[in-house]
Amino acid sequence: MTYFLWSLPILVIIVAIASGRVGAISAGFSGMLVALAVACTAAPAPLTFTDLLMSGGKGLWLSWLVAAVILAGLFFRDNIAKPVLDAHPPVSVDSAMTRRRVFAICFLIGPFAEAATGFGVGQVATVAALSAVGLAPLDVVLLGLFSQILVPWGAMANGTIIGAHLAGLPPSELGVASAMVSGPLLFAWLFVFWRMAGAAGLANTNAIRAHEVAWLLFVLSSLVCANRFLGPEIAGMATLGPLIVLRFWRVERPNRKLWRSAVRVGLPYAVLILGLAASRAVSVFSVALAAPLTLQPFPDGPVWVPLLHPGTWLAGVGILTAVISGRGRAIPAAAYNAWAHGRKAVLTIAIYLVVAQIMADSSMAQGIADGVRRALGSLAVIVTPLLAGALGFLTGSSNATNGLLMRSQVSLADGHVALVWIAALQNTAAAAMTMLSPVRVSMGCALVGQSDLQRTVYTQAWPLGAAALGVFASVAAFLLSLSWL
Repeated sequence: MTYFLWSLPILVIIVAIASGRVGAISAGFSGMLVALAVACTAAPAPLTFTDLLMSGGKGLWLSWLVAAVILAGLFFRDNIAKPVLDAHPPVSVDSAMTRRRVFAICFLIGPFAEAATGFGVGQVATVAALSAVGLAPLDVVLLGLFSQILVPWGAMANGTIIGAHLAGLPPSELGVASAMVSGPLLFAWLFVFWRMAGAAGLANTNAIRAHEVAWLLFVLSSLVCANRFLGPEIAGMATLGPLIVLRFWRVERPNRKLWRSAVRVGLPYAVLILGLAASRAVSVFSVALAAPLTLQPFPDGPVWVPLLHPGTWLAGVGILTAVISGRGRAIPAAAYNAWAHGRKAVLTIAIYLVVAQIMADSSMAQGIADGVRRALGSLAVIVTPLLAGALGFLTGSSNATNGLLMRSQVSLADGHVALVWIAALQNTAAAAMTMLSPVRVSMGCALVGQSDLQRTVYTQAWPLGAAALGVFASVAAFLLSLSWL
């Protein structure tokens, strides 16, 4: 009964969203009330009123770091994506060429942007690109979720690096294992993509499907090699960057004029991605940007370095592009639109991250993991991805989920399944379910300017989550069965 109470905030949120009767904000608020009640009474480490205020402050601080990306991303979209749409009206979505472009956006370009920057910037780029091909807003939001298929390598594999440290593994070893575990899921997600693409009216022939399977095999094999020889930090970019250029050359057959047009349209995105990547990879650059201001209001909380934060870069590149292109007067309107379209997403994020922080500080999350291990013994391995996925869904962050659960999860490696595979299941399952977190769904709806789509998105996007949990539970069962042979 105690473990059920500790799980109740997550269960309330999941049931409320699944019911289709309430939105993400109402579901999150219900979960927060339950979390507050359990944290004060039945939690492993009950919280006082002062503790609750501190937990709420930590959650709000973390939500600000995410919300800044959403608001800046909306501002960036108004200054970058909308002028592109005006200059290049949406094309017909009935052609095989459009389908090939959508596949490249969802499986190459969006994940590349996420690998370079993280924090949902890949979703910003993907939604803008999908809107440019003339898809309906609901289809744009649904297909835009595929920008998150390689989250273990997002933000230069920040979550994977944290997970490797907590598990006591070399980052490259966890990166390779995560890539191998992700293989079956990528193909399961490809099947879901086919169904969503068909529902969006895109061409869906067997020849196109075979072509996409071949490309995904290429992505997966390159990802494994990149993790092995280059390390997870740049594995995502090293895998996808060359493939994006190769696919553009092979599929578009560009002449000089098309190359110039592609460069002109993509230049703001290139400046954003390369600038952010350099700010993380080049130590001299990162130190110089961190020098003016660094804020960390909570000792065990995240640090905010304004000049290194993706939100600052999104806003800065947006402003610079608007000024250079002679649209400086539109900047105030873009800022107003960003707040008008993003405020519901910001509130959603704040609620869910406060819930996650309360569960962490009261040790409810740790207690759930420990209870599963004691109750199921070796069979707890199968539950590992389910628990990781639940927290990934709730927090919208593989970093946070690995921080909450990794040490407890890897304690299952007691001879039944090797530690590296337990860590890989935790890492990949947590990352996979961030795709459907209220943070990401709210962000997608905000980017298309239709926050009321959240409920509809969940009714159609659930196969993405079902595929992730089903695949990872099957992989865990397979690994466990090998130990019994």
